[in-house]
Parts: sequence; structure tokens; C-alpha cells
Amino acid sequence: MTLRRLRLLLWILALSALGTSAGIAWYRWYIAQHTDTWALELDGRPVPAFQLLDQDGRLVSLDALEGDLFVVTFAYTTCPDTCPVTLRRLVAVLQRLPETLRDRIQLLAVTVDPERDTPDRLRQYAVANGFDLSLRFLTGDRAALEPVWSGFGIAVVRHPLPQGQYEVQHTAVTYILDRSGSLRYLIRDEALEPARLAELLERLVR
Repeated sequence: MTLRRLRLLLWILALSALGTSAGIAWYRWYIAQHTDTWALELDGRPVPAFQLLDQDGRLVSLDALEGDLFVVTFAYTTCPDTCPVTLRRLVAVLQRLPETLRDRIQLLAVTVDPERDTPDRLRQYAVANGFDLSLRFLTGDRAALEPVWSGFGIAVVRHPLPQGQYEVQHTAVTYILDRSGSLRYLIRDEALEPARLAELLERLVR
């Protein structure tokens, strides 16, 4: 399967999980891609509650998070391309916001590679890349993470490589949740631009 076809499959799975009608979701996203619209507004469906560990080993529950908005993305520490770019853009988004608003918005990155991304590894990755003061990384065992992936419409495909290694392909999207844990916006990671996202977050949080 080519990378293009795999990405298409991941998108089908994501949008099918998010909408009552996959056809409507696909139509809306087609319009978004062919106009100036860059963020797909969602219907406010709540995501399932979860309990995961952050990079400091602390238990994190969605319903116990403090803030007015939550920006949730999916990544893994050995990702060679898309993930680090997306994470850097999200940190840039936070830096563009007025200081009075930054504490009201949390950036969360959920791993798609729980076998390798332990809290220790996530902490090392965060510090090495300068993310430790801005991003909260979340992990757990596969049993804890699979319902989270499913609830957000994230498809995760593991491909074996030589010498017992593997790479992970996953739906590359970022979500905005409100304080009740409801889905407000969906953004393709490749379309994520710090200036526009910062403007949207500022408008939503005021």
C-alpha cells in the first residue's frame, strides 16, 4: 500500500468515527481543503473520559484537567517527520498568545507508540526538544490508549522493519476541546499554521 493510500485510509477511519454521517464529514472536509477554511468545526460531541500518565508519571484524567481549552494531538518520540513539526508549531502557537491567556489553554500530546514511549522517554524527549514547559505528553499501556485513539478517530498502523524494529503510521490531526471535553475543531496537522490557530484559540477562550 502506498503512503498516499494509507493516509487516505486513516482519514476515512477518523472521519467515520467522528460524524454521524461519514459522507457529510467528507464533503465538509473537501470544502475545507478547497476554500480558505482550514479548521473543520465539529458538532461538540464529548470524547470518552480517560486516565493516562504524563511525562512526570502523574495520573491525568480528562475531567480533572484545568483550563478553558485543550489542544490535543497525537505523536510518538521516534517519529522522523510529521510529529516533531506539529509539536513545534503547537509550542509556537502558545508563544503567540497573550500571557494572560496561556494558562487557560493546555497542549496535550497523546502517544501512538506506548511500547516505546514510557514516561521517562517522554520526559527526555520533551526536555531535549524544548517542549517540557509547554506540552504535556500522555502515555499508558495499549489497553488504556486504544479507547482514546478510537474516541478521537485516530487510526494507528504499526509496520515492521528489519532487525525487529517498526514504524508507526497514524492519523495526523489535532483537535480543540472545550472545558467540558467536547470536540470543537479538527485540524489536519499539515494545515496547522501557528498564527491562524493562535487567533482561533484567542477568539474561543475570550
